[in-house]
Amino acid sequence: MRFSRSFVAAVLMAAALPLCAQEEAAEPQIFGESIDIRVMNVEAVVTDKKGGRVKGLTAADFRLLVDGKEVPVEYFTEVAEGAAATAGTDEGAAPVSAGEAVARNYLIYIDESFSIPNVRDEVLEKLERDLSLLGADDRMAVLAFDGARIEVLSGWTGDHAALAAALRQARLRPASGGQMLAHARKLQSDVDWVVTAGDSLEADVVAEILRAMATRISPEARTQLGKTASAAAASLRGFEVPPGRKVMMMLSGAWSLGVAPQLYGPMIEAANRLGYTLYPVDVAQSDSRAVSALGALAARTGGKVLVSAKMDVFRQVVEDSGSYYWLGFTPAWKADDRGHRVVVEARRRDLRVRARNGFSDLSKRTESAMKAESVLLFGGGERERRLIVQLGQPRKARRGQVEIPVTLGVPVEALALTPKGSGYIAETPLAVAAMDDRGGRSDLPGSRLQVEIRKAPAAGTFARFQTVVKLRDAQQRVVFTVHDPVEGKAIWGEATFEPKVKQAAK
Repeated sequence: MRFSRSFVAAVLMAAALPLCAQEEAAEPQIFGESIDIRVMNVEAVVTDKKGGRVKGLTAADFRLLVDGKEVPVEYFTEVAEGAAATAGTDEGAAPVSAGEAVARNYLIYIDESFSIPNVRDEVLEKLERDLSLLGADDRMAVLAFDGARIEVLSGWTGDHAALAAALRQARLRPASGGQMLAHARKLQSDVDWVVTAGDSLEADVVAEILRAMATRISPEARTQLGKTASAAAASLRGFEVPPGRKVMMMLSGAWSLGVAPQLYGPMIEAANRLGYTLYPVDVAQSDSRAVSALGALAARTGGKVLVSAKMDVFRQVVEDSGSYYWLGFTPAWKADDRGHRVVVEARRRDLRVRARNGFSDLSKRTESAMKAESVLLFGGGERERRLIVQLGQPRKARRGQVEIPVTLGVPVEALALTPKGSGYIAETPLAVAAMDDRGGRSDLPGSRLQVEIRKAPAAGTFARFQTVVKLRDAQQRVVFTVHDPVEGKAIWGEATFEPKVKQAAK
């Protein structure tokens, strides 16, 4: 199911009318400017010319550049084999105490659309055997993407038995990487024809044709990669983000990147934004060129591609992610959705540094959009389900679309009330997302609800806003989210839209 790209058009009307109230409610808080003092942490792996790890460095041994300008390292520590090796120095205070364990969180993401079953199963079986490598405070989660839907096989846990069960379940699931490879190999018949007809063609012409054919990929794989890359990015954006060191092991087929590596751009951006280091694992027996391309993507997050004849990829991840330098700084947060380039350099020329290359300064609207996507994919906490959503009667629009009037009840505590003249302006960014029963998702559009009111409404009441969404005329869940400035997180509500044809059938 495909959705309209013009999901939310505009706010037609907004009014601060109470939907319900509590007796003797207090006046809501009036908000002014706030200062964001979040720290951005960057994990840096340092090696010498032979690839050996370099230990014993201090903050003074590094240069940290943001958008080409050097910034001070405010927080610094060396982590060795999963524990803080040094306390803070004069150049920066350590984010953890010396000797303290630094928990790691391993997100296992299985892309079944490009995995070959027997290769995937061998990797997962070995991973299950290596669960003993998890530290006492480490956690793991297991997600699987079947080409259409993302399924949570295990949430974040350190329970070895539960994780082993999830990995066994993953091995029983179908995988379609073999079919994708078969589609790709059908193109080989064209190559065979060119080689056979080569005697009647100029040698340089044959070479040029073969070079062009070498980069071709089947239409089936091209279509699937778009879904696969989108799902990987959505998993990072929507799944619960734990504190501490975060690692994503992505099991997929490296050869699929021949379609368009840039499709994985949103996944890399999400990984850098949330602090995930990416470790891809090829489970499709791809050639070395394709594996190298996958490694180039991983390097943008400070990670690397994993290849092992023994399939002991989890052991490699544990070893690689356990020793690094932790550099922290406080950006000038502006919540403008701009991306910023980060470069970590060693002052010694003989050293090499591997670290993520950027971060994003998210706006409240984008954070709300991420929350809407998270609720659709993985559900939302009931404590945060505080919006009242009422869908009106749909009106026909062009090309099988409908326009649906929506009334939203927003708790006044979740509105930023700004004094204006003798009254106030109440406003909040709104994000909307939808998903059909086959797992098809819309793009995440956004708008801003705004209204002028004469006096601050009492706490415990709801401001009523009216807007219109434009959807395909098909059954789907629709999630609405707004940012709550008090709790600093998004709150949500949802409704199910059913087309008139389905309603009539009932």
